[in-house]
Amino acid sequence: MLLRKAYEATAAVLAEVTDWDAPSPCTEWTVREVANHLVATLNTFAAVVEHTEWTMDGDHLGDDPHGAFRAAADRCVAAFDRPGALTDLHPFPFGPTPGSAIAAISMSETVVHGWDIATGAGVPYVPAPDVVEEVLAHADEFKPPAEGMFGPPVPVAFDAPALTRLLARTGRTA
Repeated sequence: MLLRKAYEATAAVLAEVTDWDAPSPCTEWTVREVANHLVATLNTFAAVVEHTEWTMDGDHLGDDPHGAFRAAADRCVAAFDRPGALTDLHPFPFGPTPGSAIAAISMSETVVHGWDIATGAGVPYVPAPDVVEEVLAHADEFKPPAEGMFGPPVPVAFDAPALTRLLARTGRTA
């Protein structure tokens, strides 16, 4: 499952972070704040698919950011692995949405914010090439609902690596 591979690469980053207060590429957010956002988002995606309640507010990392991320990632995998979860429609801010689309958004969030965390913390980030290619292949599908959620795209060479092209679409410079 590509989603699991995306989570593993970002979990590896979180396991290496030592400076949680370092600035991140996400304007006005520290590495910890990006990680907190990512964990809250993954838990929200899982809750949507589980049809349970969840809040984005508050501290979702506690004293163990890596463990909190692993728990949220495991929750997502379990939610998306349930029979019908990927094909069923789920309540989402943009309207009823298939679970497969929510899983794809989760993978995109994980790849991009995994890079944000790694870059801010100064640790290596090596997402699986097939995961990055998958996210990049579906990036246009998220453009209307994602409008304004990222910085304006930055120019990048057509033959740049897939991760560089993906990041450029979200206003980031690799």
